[in-house]
Amino acid sequence: MVFTESPPPTSTSATILVIDDEEADLQYWSDTVRNFASNYTVLSAHDCRSGLAICRARAVDCVLLDLDMPESGFFALIELVPDRERPAVAVIFLTYLVHPILAEMTKRNGAQAWMVKQHTSAEELGTAIQQAISSVKSTRKH
Repeated sequence: MVFTESPPPTSTSATILVIDDEEADLQYWSDTVRNFASNYTVLSAHDCRSGLAICRARAVDCVLLDLDMPESGFFALIELVPDRERPAVAVIFLTYLVHPILAEMTKRNGAQAWMVKQHTSAEELGTAIQQAISSVKSTRKH
């Protein structure tokens, strides 16, 4: 008998938006999130402007955002989280850039997490998404 490891169940459904200008990364991380939780609706955008348009058009619970794009991920972060004390959406940076100062700057400006693509597993990303969504929901209650 062969047992395969399945992703842990998540308690609630959520809409996750992946914004990345690299097609291969956009596809990989979108598929990773879809495979992690079948109750997630996964949307994708190739740039910040189209990602922000999606967020204005429908409810999004969490945005996975690349920093290093022609239009910086910081631009999208500032638009997505104008109130750092009460963010309306969870933002997780998912980038190749390994730089502690950038990570700290994004968190100070409202991001829930900073993850380095080459060091992030599906399980770690799934956990970060769940924690980020929970954190944002708890700030909305206060």
